Amino acid sequence: MSEGPPSDPISCPRSATVMWINWTGVACMIAAACILRQIPAVPDLAATLIVAAAFALPLIGLEAVLLRGRRAPEHPGDAVPGGPGLIGHTVDYSQEGIDWHGPAAPSFSRFAVKLIGLWTTLAIIALIYTIVPEYSATLFDPFWSMLEIAIPAFLLVSPAYFWWADGRMRQPYDGYWHVGALILGWSNDAGLSKIRQHALGWTVKAFFLPLMFAYFHGNIINFRGANFSELDAMGWHYFFYNLLILVDLGCIVVGYALTVRLFDNHIRSTEPTWSGWLPAIICYQPFWGLMGPQYFAYRTDMDWGTLLEAYPALQVVFSVIILGLMGIYTWASVSFGLRFSNLTHRGVITNGPYRFSKHPAYLSKNLSWWFEALPFIAPFVFGFRGMGWSGHWTAAAGNTLRLLAVNLIYYVRARTEERHLSHDPLYVRYALWMERHGIMAWAQRLARFVRYRPPQGRVDARREDVDSGT
Repeated sequence: MSEGPPSDPISCPRSATVMWINWTGVACMIAAACILRQIPAVPDLAATLIVAAAFALPLIGLEAVLLRGRRAPEHPGDAVPGGPGLIGHTVDYSQEGIDWHGPAAPSFSRFAVKLIGLWTTLAIIALIYTIVPEYSATLFDPFWSMLEIAIPAFLLVSPAYFWWADGRMRQPYDGYWHVGALILGWSNDAGLSKIRQHALGWTVKAFFLPLMFAYFHGNIINFRGANFSELDAMGWHYFFYNLLILVDLGCIVVGYALTVRLFDNHIRSTEPTWSGWLPAIICYQPFWGLMGPQYFAYRTDMDWGTLLEAYPALQVVFSVIILGLMGIYTWASVSFGLRFSNLTHRGVITNGPYRFSKHPAYLSKNLSWWFEALPFIAPFVFGFRGMGWSGHWTAAAGNTLRLLAVNLIYYVRARTEERHLSHDPLYVRYALWMERHGIMAWAQRLARFVRYRPPQGRVDARREDVDSGT
């Protein structure tokens, strides 16, 4: 008897990472941080680098042994190159990265052009850091101190790595080569769309890495200095809250710092549009510092801890909910392993909380803000305390609308990320599977504006299969 057609024609593709490997790195990260709490003689900068390395090194080793070649397509449709679209040139995602099986074939001339492209890129970034006053702030002092250690090592290792990678890349004429070709005056050979993608990828790293490293360094200092004997119930809440943020930042810093084909976590493509960049960078300093207090200030001095101070049991409930939501948020970052980065595509993640939602970090973070800020509660608190009901409704309405505006920013971020990642047929298959199996599938059936929008003309047949359930 022959088997009938499968009940679900689209399966969830495998993830670019393996969760147990990622959790191994997290366990080593936390263990290193705990050990360094007991060794105050270790400088804070050294402690920060050790904790980051404790996360990165186990992942690098385990992935090198277990996941080599994981980008080989598991489904015939995954090998179809993404069309030019917004990126500007065709990207064959099945041919990205290193060829581990073919013979090495480096070219000295190609290698030299790539080095010219590398040093040109770094010189431009150094110039930007020098002339932008924001980077002279004391916040970034740990980042500059880190570079004093990292730059000599980079100067030593990068030529050897570029020579090794050039001989093993499936597509050796990368962005570095095209930048070098442009500097050498080979305008007919330099591809402007590839130079643009190269510049955008480095802009992401140059913008986010200093900020995230500074935050990570600060969290390491706070973790090492925490005095457990002085913590009350709320103190323990914020300790675990900050521990979750520390793990999140550790994953983020490693993701931005290590972007190399050797680890298969290189950038496949970068968001090419202003409509994708603006809602992302507005959420970070210095832009949030300029706009947040003026237009999106939904918090007041009366957060959930203050408002519920007279109700300890309810305070515990809110603490558990908030920590649970932030746990999901951190879990989402851990799912990326070595591949975390805003505005870029570095491999499709389908495990961890991404097995249930395309945007678990955004959902959990935005929900946690509602529980933390309680922007609508002030009139009720003042009213039931006998302090009057009038005069508070306008403030509550304003705070609620401002938090809804922040939620809208993250909704736009989610939609533009989907648009960018849909350049990869593998992500299209994942998104269509999630449309049917994700925890938000009910919302997509009820409201078309939240439904996934795949590229037209490439997955219409699959979409019809999903709709019909055949």
